[in-house]
Amino acid sequence: MDAVTRQKQDGRRRSDPMFAYYGYRLGEMAVHLLPRSICYGVGSLVAWFLTTFFTSRFAGLEDNLRHVLPGASAAEIRSCMRRNVHNLTRCWIDVMASRPHDSAIANTSGVNVERLSTALARGQGAIVVSIHFGPWQTGAAAWNDRGGQVAVLAEELRPPRLFERIVAGRKRVGIHVIPIDAVGMRESDPARARQIGATALREVVRVLRSGGTVAVAMDRDMMGRGEVLPFFGEETLIPVGAVDLAIRTGAALVPAVLSRTERGITGTIYPEVSYDPAAPRDEEVRRVSLELLNLFEGIIRSAPDQWHVLDRVWPGKAPSR
Repeated sequence: MDAVTRQKQDGRRRSDPMFAYYGYRLGEMAVHLLPRSICYGVGSLVAWFLTTFFTSRFAGLEDNLRHVLPGASAAEIRSCMRRNVHNLTRCWIDVMASRPHDSAIANTSGVNVERLSTALARGQGAIVVSIHFGPWQTGAAAWNDRGGQVAVLAEELRPPRLFERIVAGRKRVGIHVIPIDAVGMRESDPARARQIGATALREVVRVLRSGGTVAVAMDRDMMGRGEVLPFFGEETLIPVGAVDLAIRTGAALVPAVLSRTERGITGTIYPEVSYDPAAPRDEEVRRVSLELLNLFEGIIRSAPDQWHVLDRVWPGKAPSR
């Protein structure tokens, strides 16, 4: 079974899309009526309920955690999965509550933020390469709240009303969303898929050429068209388009991760990853991508309960390309 087929099957197992939409709307109303601490408490109960009575819905997450924690017992994996979903509900509560100068945004701190500022000063834009880790949206909003400007490449969700609602919330905190129809690309023929992708690509290039910042995650292959690379010791499809685009445009490649600690939310900017634009393109994309994956592996191992990828990252057997 290839990665694309596996992702489609995972998608079919999800709950009805409109149920997700109305659940999101209900959550939005709740977080604006109740204190944040109470919302977090309710979120914890929801996480417990889901991971107790709907465990099968987190089979992909558990499989991912087995790769990250190969020596862990079944009970340890299940416990980590529960903590992960608990943390994920807190992230979604922060998303639903997002407003300019929101307390979560105001209390977000940055580590080595000057690394991104220095990269942007060259005037060719920056691609912030990240993973689905911690409360990333809160970090992006905090960067914008303090004078930055970041655009986010995001997969269009179903139903469209849900995606539009989430995009509207991100716009309120200054996040420019560049949508990409990943489902449409996966289900289309190559020519149509290229057409769909070109729309998002043009907007990404526009932002970079204006000296802006685009945030892209590289731990989940949304389109099923990534490169086969080792990740936690096993090959899988990894989206390397951000690396390829940086080399083509001259944009800086800056890794960054958001994490939640007892003190609050912290955004860490890692050293810019250099590349040689004169090197053979495919080889250089692979080399740089492996360097980034090695960095992200260490971050995920340090806190696997904050790595929020619910779809299987690894197919049943090593993919071939």
